[in-house]
Amino acid sequence: MSRNINVRSELIDANKKHDAVSDENSRLILIDKEDFVNIFLIKEGRLSRIKQFPKDSDSGKIILARVINVKKDIEAAFVKISENDEAFLKLSNVPKETPPLKQGDLIPVKIISDKQKGKRISVSALVGKKKLPEGFMHKAAFNVLYEPKNSLLDYLKSRFSLESIEKVLTESEEIFEMLSPLGEKVSLYRDEKINLSKLYSLKSKLEEAKSSKVYLKSGAYLVIGFTEALTVIDVNSGKKITSGKKDSAEVIKAINEEAAKEVAFILSQRNISGMILVDFINMESLEDEEYLLSKMEEYVSEDNVTVKVIDITPLGIMEITRQKTDKPLTELNIEL
Repeated sequence: MSRNINVRSELIDANKKHDAVSDENSRLILIDKEDFVNIFLIKEGRLSRIKQFPKDSDSGKIILARVINVKKDIEAAFVKISENDEAFLKLSNVPKETPPLKQGDLIPVKIISDKQKGKRISVSALVGKKKLPEGFMHKAAFNVLYEPKNSLLDYLKSRFSLESIEKVLTESEEIFEMLSPLGEKVSLYRDEKINLSKLYSLKSKLEEAKSSKVYLKSGAYLVIGFTEALTVIDVNSGKKITSGKKDSAEVIKAINEEAAKEVAFILSQRNISGMILVDFINMESLEDEEYLLSKMEEYVSEDNVTVKVIDITPLGIMEITRQKTDKPLTELNIEL
């Protein structure tokens, strides 16, 4: 009997603790695994972003690369960073004072994303001069000029606005030490009754983030589909719109605006990149379409990577592109 009472008491304590964190804002949670660090950003009770940092990541390294090709039509260059690895360099990520790149040139580049499925490694030539050794241009190609001592912290700084995050939590002493420069913002979580994953319901939040159907507060819903070339998001009104209603245009406008905000959230949350087509509910006026475009631009402006809202086609489909950085959620194998 006493054992049952103890178990019941522990469950009550755990539920109280879980309820206490449900309204917390901006928590970055790092779960240590054998080969990866799983990173979850919780904002206003929602799983806002999911990342997976490989412990053998080259992210942050500065390498003396050799230019092998410059493609003015796509405003990019292809560079070799090792005997076997090529990388993609946007010309916009080259310092303005740098002379025009040509084949054979040597240029220091910083790795900003590791190799991904179907994608080359991404690099930037916007390199902090303080990190470059003296006489670096006299070194041989593929020389590592700088290697971060704390690549995880560098990664977090490049992917998250750490100043806007209230708390960073981990159960790993090693990760806690690596993030010690963040000061009081980082905490080592210890509780034998309920771990971080259960405390923040990460498993159920992750399953929700992977769902192909997302319901909106209005009763409308989104259906998300993926192909090799693009992502398609279909906006469905559900039972919200009744034909013949005088105010149906306003209802459609409201649903589309709600859907646009959720689409912007989902693109960042799931790290969806490339070409995205959003099939909104058909609108009758060009004015409403222009309004929806402006709202979408407003919502995606909060993203941490470059998102471009192109236009709405004659068929009523909004075209969006989003910069590719890390792997999308669909390619992550996250275990909790």
